[in-house]
Amino acid sequence: MKAIQVSARVDQSIKESAQKVFERQGLDMATAIKMFITKTAYEQQIPLSVQETNRQAYPDNWFSDQRIANRDEITRLAFEKSPIQDLDLSKQEDREAFMQ
Repeated sequence: MKAIQVSARVDQSIKESAQKVFERQGLDMATAIKMFITKTAYEQQIPLSVQETNRQAYPDNWFSDQRIANRDEITRLAFEKSPIQDLDLSKQEDREAFMQ
């Protein structure tokens, strides 16, 4: 397979910021770009979540103390009543039970 060179222009501060992320993952810029292009080619889709930017903001009272308390209580009750509390996911039979 003959390799070709691909180039793109990007703002220097964005490149440097991305480079730091790649380095934390043990990658260099070229490898990260090759991974992105290869995954796109194999999956025949862009491996990113592209979302509409025209989103509606949360209402002002969305994160009220009462709403947060209600959410926490629902979460507590769900875990308290959940049979998963009785499972040991290090055991094969419990993992199978969990997946059913």
